[in-house]
Amino acid sequence: MDQPIGKYNSAKNLKEYLLEGLMIFLAVMLGFIAENIREDLAQNQKEKALIESLILNLKTDTTALSSHINRNLAKNKLFDSLLALSSQDLTEPKYLYNFYNYYIRGASMSLFIPSDAAIMQIKTDGGLSIISKKGVIDSILNYDKQNKSIERHNGVYTEESEYLWKSAYKLMQIKILKDTSYVDFFNGRVMKNKIPPALVKDPEEMNIFFGSLTRNLLLTQVNRMYMVNHKKDAENLIQFLTATYHLE
Repeated sequence: MDQPIGKYNSAKNLKEYLLEGLMIFLAVMLGFIAENIREDLAQNQKEKALIESLILNLKTDTTALSSHINRNLAKNKLFDSLLALSSQDLTEPKYLYNFYNYYIRGASMSLFIPSDAAIMQIKTDGGLSIISKKGVIDSILNYDKQNKSIERHNGVYTEESEYLWKSAYKLMQIKILKDTSYVDFFNGRVMKNKIPPALVKDPEEMNIFFGSLTRNLLLTQVNRMYMVNHKKDAENLIQFLTATYHLE
């Protein structure tokens, strides 16, 4: 028996509606999936760029740390030689000359200041939510923690160095630093062959000076230990990030 035309058209229209609805659903779903993929790719690219920036900062840190460690060692040797003069007769020209020479050349400070632009961006610009790789956030924050430890020690180190200068003012004629016949201060602090003025004869102030010098030496050594360990941390973090993000 023939099927009524109206009933046939209704069945056909229903199929078409269902097919159109399915196509719309699939189009929306595929668009949603594509958008998620685009967002993931953009997120991954942003994460990778952030890590590459961090690695550049770390490489800058390792170069700076190497330089500061070497200067720290040179300072240590000069102040060790200066401390050895505590048992000498400082009225003798050669010891008097060496006293000025070792102090003037060793009194400069070489403090490590981290390149932390990328770390600051990670901490304050939502970078922590971008990083997806396991262990990366903990490694970065631990490195930043060590940066802060060095900065705090730099503060203590600086205070003691300033105190040592104040002690030196009471014994030495510091004004000769401006006299190029004695020292070329702005060219490596090189002492000329001219014998400097006599030290003030004050046993108590001399004892304070050498006491502060001793503490300064210990702080210099501790500062160097911080930097040596931190340089290893920086190098290890570079290797870890490079391998984790396949940047080699």
